Amino acid sequence: MHEFGACRVVRQKLFASPTGSKLVVVVWKSCGAKVPDSTQASIVARGRTFSPESTPTFVSVRGHPDVVVAWSSERAVRIGFIPEPAQVDKRDQRAGDVTINYE
Repeated sequence: MHEFGACRVVRQKLFASPTGSKLVVVVWKSCGAKVPDSTQASIVARGRTFSPESTPTFVSVRGHPDVVVAWSSERAVRIGFIPEPAQVDKRDQRAGDVTINYE
């Protein structure tokens, strides 16, 4: 059984910055019955390949809420969840040179 303990990552949405140079990538992650499903987001430069193994996640919440993303500028983004998640596993205030604001 090669996939024992393996996680499945499904890309859900991409949100481009105002100039399109950066993307917020939202994914759903499922690792089986013993690990709760999560919704995660990362920032990648346009033209770079998203990889769940090598692209840092700046937010991770339990379950699969809808994600709302609004870029304020190339260096600031707002993110929210509908409904509000019951548990937040990770919530960074910065991702590289981008400030993250949560609503």
